[in-house]
Amino acid sequence: MTSTLLSRIGRAAVVVFAAAASTLTLTGGASADPAAAAVAFKAEHTTRCISSYTAGQLAWRNTLPVPPPQPVTAVKVTGEVALRNTTPCVPPAGAVAVAVFTAYTGRTVVDTERQSTTSATKFEFALTVPLVPTPTPAPIDRVTVQVCHAALTPIPEPGPLTCGDISSYPI
Repeated sequence: MTSTLLSRIGRAAVVVFAAAASTLTLTGGASADPAAAAVAFKAEHTTRCISSYTAGQLAWRNTLPVPPPQPVTAVKVTGEVALRNTTPCVPPAGAVAVAVFTAYTGRTVVDTERQSTTSATKFEFALTVPLVPTPTPAPIDRVTVQVCHAALTPIPEPGPLTCGDISSYPI
């Protein structure tokens, strides 16, 4: 009888453990990846002699310890930005591609990050909502991505900054 009782307790423990592990995974518990969703992004810009692009993935995340539905308070950005000479003409000396990522809460900019290169560069960073002045900030509701061209060393004066279309990714 004792071994039957222990067997039932063991089976019950396995069922409870499996249910708890599934709940943590599905609801974003401590052991789960807090990514709520991910989307691919791409932006391009071409001028007379050069072309550039940025491409990668935006992963929406919650960094606050609150129950679902959880506000998006961070966006993990991974990808690359590249500058290419796509025509037979000579590109301007010191040309650089700049990828600009901007996180918004409504119409308010909450974070901006720039990644630049003179060839091709991989990157990974997070756009976040500042916790000041309140500990429960308004959530990020969209991210925009744009690629621009600029001069690396503005001699004798700054070169013009030209930009491609803005790509918008709502949450």
